[in-house]
Amino acid sequence: MLTAMYPLKEAKILMSQSIGSYMAKFSDVTKRTTITLPKEVFESLEEWADGEGRPTANLAAFLVEVAVRIKYPDRFPPKIKSGEPQ
Repeated sequence: MLTAMYPLKEAKILMSQSIGSYMAKFSDVTKRTTITLPKEVFESLEEWADGEGRPTANLAAFLVEVAVRIKYPDRFPPKIKSGEPQ
C-alpha cells in the first residue's frame, strides 16, 4: 500500500499524478459529446441497456461507433481475428 511506503500527503500526490497521467492518455483516444434524444427513444435505449446489464451511455456510444464504422468503412476496415482465414 502506498501509505506504508510514503507519508499520507506524498501518497495522495502520487495517486493524483497517476490518475492525471492515465486520464491524459485516455482522453487522447476518446472524446465526449452530448446528444439529445426524444423521450421515447431514450426510454427504449435505457430498456435495451438495462436488458444487457450495461449503462445507457455505454450502449449509446457503441451504437454510434457502429453507425460511423458502417458509414465510413474505408476509414475503419474490419479487424481480422487471429485464427480466421484472411
